[in-house]
Amino acid sequence: MPRLGSTARAIRIRSEAEFDRLCDRVDLEASHAADHFNLLRGLVESHKEYYLEMNESNTFWHLTLIAHRKAVLSHLCLLYDQHGAALSLGRFLLTVKANRALFSDAAFRDRLKDNPHVDTLVGDRAIDDAELDRELASVSGADPLVSKLLRLRNADISHTAADKVIKGTPQAWLPFQDVEALLSRAIAITSKYSLFYRASMYRGIAGADDYKATLEWLREALSSHRAQIDKEAE
Repeated sequence: MPRLGSTARAIRIRSEAEFDRLCDRVDLEASHAADHFNLLRGLVESHKEYYLEMNESNTFWHLTLIAHRKAVLSHLCLLYDQHGAALSLGRFLLTVKANRALFSDAAFRDRLKDNPHVDTLVGDRAIDDAELDRELASVSGADPLVSKLLRLRNADISHTAADKVIKGTPQAWLPFQDVEALLSRAIAITSKYSLFYRASMYRGIAGADDYKATLEWLREALSSHRAQIDKEAE
C-alpha cells in the first residue's frame, strides 16, 4: 500500500474529547472546501446568464472568483497535507485505525445515550480494514490526483516557484473535475467516519444559493437605473 509519508503516524490522543476536536477540525476543513467550491462553481455558471450585470462590476467579481478559488485549494492542501505533524485526512485515518475502541458499539451507545434513535443508529458501523487501507492510499502522495495537488501546492499555493516566474509560466489551477474528485473523496471520508463516530455528517451550509438572489437584485437594480437614465434623457 502506498504510504502517506515516511514520518506520518497516528495522532496520539488521550481522551474522547481530544478525538472530538480532531474530528471537528477535519470535518470543518472539508465542509469549508465544499462551501467555497460550490459557490465558485455557481458563480462561474451564473456568468453565462448574468454576463452584462457582472460586467458592470467586473473587478469585484474577478477578485471574488480568485478568492474562492484560492480558498478551495488552500483547504484541499490542508486536507491532503503529507507533513508528518499535520492534521490531514491521512493522519486522521491513521488515528481512526489506532483507536478502534472509540468506534465500538458500547462507546457509540454511551456517546449517544440521550438520542432516542440510538438503537437504530448503532447498526452497520463496522470499519472494514481493507477499505480503510484503500482510503489511506487515496489520500497519500502516491495517488495521481493528490500528487498533482501537491505539485501545485509547492509551486503556486504555499510557495511561489521562482523559476516559473522567470520563465513567465502562468499561475496554475486544477481543472474543476480534479478539484471535484478530490473534494468528493474528502467529504466521503469525513462524512463516513463522522457518521460511524457520532451519527452526524456535513449537509451543506445554510444559504448556499444566496448568490442567486444577489445577482437577481443586481439585475433589477441595473434595470431600474437604466430606466431612470432613459427617463432623464427624454
